Amino acid sequence: MRVAREVVVGAGRGAVVAGGLVEGDQSTARAYRLSLSHGDVTPLPDLAVPVHDAAGARLGGAPAVIGGGGATEQATVQALGRLGGGPASRWRIVGQLPTPRADLVTATVGRQSLVIGGYDGRATSASVLGTTDGRHFEALGRLAVGVRYPAAVVAGGAVWLFGGERDGQLLDVVQRLDPLTGRTGVVAHLPRPLGHGSALMVGDRILLVGGRTAPDAVTAEMWWFDPADLTFRRAGRLPYALADTGVLVTPEGGYLLGGETPALTRRVIRLVVH
Repeated sequence: MRVAREVVVGAGRGAVVAGGLVEGDQSTARAYRLSLSHGDVTPLPDLAVPVHDAAGARLGGAPAVIGGGGATEQATVQALGRLGGGPASRWRIVGQLPTPRADLVTATVGRQSLVIGGYDGRATSASVLGTTDGRHFEALGRLAVGVRYPAAVVAGGAVWLFGGERDGQLLDVVQRLDPLTGRTGVVAHLPRPLGHGSALMVGDRILLVGGRTAPDAVTAEMWWFDPADLTFRRAGRLPYALADTGVLVTPEGGYLLGGETPALTRRVIRLVVH
């Protein structure tokens, strides 16, 4: 299936993939389990609410889809499995965000999942929320720069946000969020404005992959970012330009699932660091 803007939640030697944008510019409710060990794709029950541009996390041990867009921005938290005592055979709405939010990201630090940025249908959000169960949300702080579609990764106990979009403009800011204090600051700037990209932690460095350098321009560039000295250096190129892809990180490397080239793709890229 050609898909972009889907949720990918790691699960053992694979992932649960849910929702996304499919051909016809439609949100999908489809979900499946991807096994990297055998290359198998196993269908799962459909989401309760079809969404794209949602965020994913594990809450109470269960894969969860948080917020997202469809006909309108959504506040739903949907979970598969034992979260909330529900059966493992279907997705259930287990909670609601304080306000609808799409184009957001999540980051897990310890037992807590942080819900960061996004768009509520009227404005770009700077809000940072914390949750452990998808039902109860605590306001942790605010971003220095409200943003949607950033690349996000956890490194050194902090959450790093790269670029993103606000008011139709792509941004070059690198923001560092302290999950203990909720404080966020702009600590560096990207080589160029970038949104809709992906970030992966590789050793002690961050690999920034693909994205959009303009609303109608998708890039194949990759960059290394060193959190210690806040510098960027080139890291080569993807085999093709790619944005809004799903990301799975394993001990063997990273995988980019689907995305926009700018056409939707079903291809999978494996990233191997030499």
